[in-house]
Formats: sequence, structure tokens, C-alpha cells
Amino acid sequence: MLDFFFRPQSVAIIGASRNPEKLGHAVLSNIINSGFPGRVYPVNPKA
Repeated sequence: MLDFFFRPQSVAIIGASRNPEKLGHAVLSNIINSGFPGRVYPVNPKA
């Protein structure tokens, strides 16, 4: 019932950043480097 929270097929990272000093960069990097098997959608309204 809660599989969509604990086993998502995709995630959107709101505030993703290319700047390594930003939190959005750390979150995006951690998800990618952890081997998340689904689609990752980086979202940044300034990009």
C-alpha cells in the first residue's frame, strides 16, 4: 500500500544544482551514486 513511498519508480529532485556547494547537488549526487534504479528528474527553475 505504501510501496510508492518506499519503492518509487522515479523521483524528482526539486532545487537540483550543478554547484557542488549547494544542497541540491548533494541530494542529486547521493541518489545517483546510491544506485537508485528508477528515473531521476532534476528540477531547477533557474536552469
